[in-house]
Amino acid sequence: MEKKGALHSGWFVVGFSFITLGLVYGVWYSFSVFFVALLKEFGWSRSVGAGAFSIFIVLSGLIGPYVGNMVYSTSPRKVIIVGSLLLGVGLVLCSATQTWWQFYIFFSFITAVGLGSSGWVPHVALVQQWFKEKKGLPIGIISSGIGIGILICVPLIQHLINWAGWRAAYQIMAIFIPLIIVSMAMVFLKRPPPNISYQTEIGNRKTFAKDPLIINEDWASRSWTVRQALGTRQFWFLALSSFLGSLIIQSVFVHQVAFFVDHGVEAIFASYIVGIVGIVSLGGKILWGTLSDKIGREITYTMGAACFLIGLITLILFSVLSSPVLIYFFPIFFGMGYASTATLPPLITADFFEGRAYGGIFGWLMMFVGIGGAFGAWFAGFLYDHLGSYVPVFILMIVGAFFSCLSIWWAGPRKIRAVSGKRIND
Repeated sequence: MEKKGALHSGWFVVGFSFITLGLVYGVWYSFSVFFVALLKEFGWSRSVGAGAFSIFIVLSGLIGPYVGNMVYSTSPRKVIIVGSLLLGVGLVLCSATQTWWQFYIFFSFITAVGLGSSGWVPHVALVQQWFKEKKGLPIGIISSGIGIGILICVPLIQHLINWAGWRAAYQIMAIFIPLIIVSMAMVFLKRPPPNISYQTEIGNRKTFAKDPLIINEDWASRSWTVRQALGTRQFWFLALSSFLGSLIIQSVFVHQVAFFVDHGVEAIFASYIVGIVGIVSLGGKILWGTLSDKIGREITYTMGAACFLIGLITLILFSVLSSPVLIYFFPIFFGMGYASTATLPPLITADFFEGRAYGGIFGWLMMFVGIGGAFGAWFAGFLYDHLGSYVPVFILMIVGAFFSCLSIWWAGPRKIRAVSGKRIND
């Protein structure tokens, strides 16, 4: 049971992660507005431009296992500080881009490593150490910080680009983002996470205190390693779901501004649509996280997938009807669907593989998230270049949303650990 002081410090950590993730992922999701500016200045094809983002996503995901292990072998504070400084270096170099291959080096490699080291994986692992029960709310809160990044940073950066140009926008980000993150880390990450575990050592054997949430005691009592987790079908179902969810998210996020501009919407207004997605995801992430602690992960994820489907259908209808009403339906439903794929995977991973290896296991999962997002961003641009329309992309994403949801049911976290709202021994 967490002590009152530990819980108090834990919520400060949640606040730190909320703000940090908003800043870091402001870099990620602002690519959609930089994308338009870069295409205009350099005349790159959309597949070339989106390819930079694809490599960015892959690399930021590939370093996930390493970053997850580093959180435990060094400290979350050091990992996040170093990552934020590297992020700043990458952004300032992006401002000096003259050719596509330079942008690939500066953004797709350097910035990606910085973001992966200061982003989702170390913060989820950090919060996981502070909260052992009812993780849905704190994970939902820090995940909603990403929504703040979408809400505030994307429109703000579009204004910066309009006012001073995309190069100056990158330079401003390079200064202020690392400065804010490092300053907060020095203040709020002074105290290490408490060593809380259900495990107690008796000789060389590990025993577990009786937990009314555990359904499969044999599974929950294991001291999972990364290698063991990778040998389970549950991990691979979860990886498939995360791969498909990320593929959908990034294919839409990268190309949504270009899609709306193609249909006569002003770029600045299109950036506000992205901001609405961020607003909706703020409440959506907290809602899904809290709700999943009450009714279960599978049912909650299914509700989020349904929102995905409605959001994608509105884009298809808008491409035909161009109705202003559909412009507002899209960010509401897509934002709710996006929120579910952001909040639930770390919770489901903890249901299966809670313990010291959690950071490394979740890092592996994020590697598949990166691969899925990278492929989605590139593939959407590839199809558009060859077909001249995003509608086939949206149709394929609908199919992907269905199988992403189905994979969660196949994995079956409900068979391992009940959520707090469904205790089996009250």
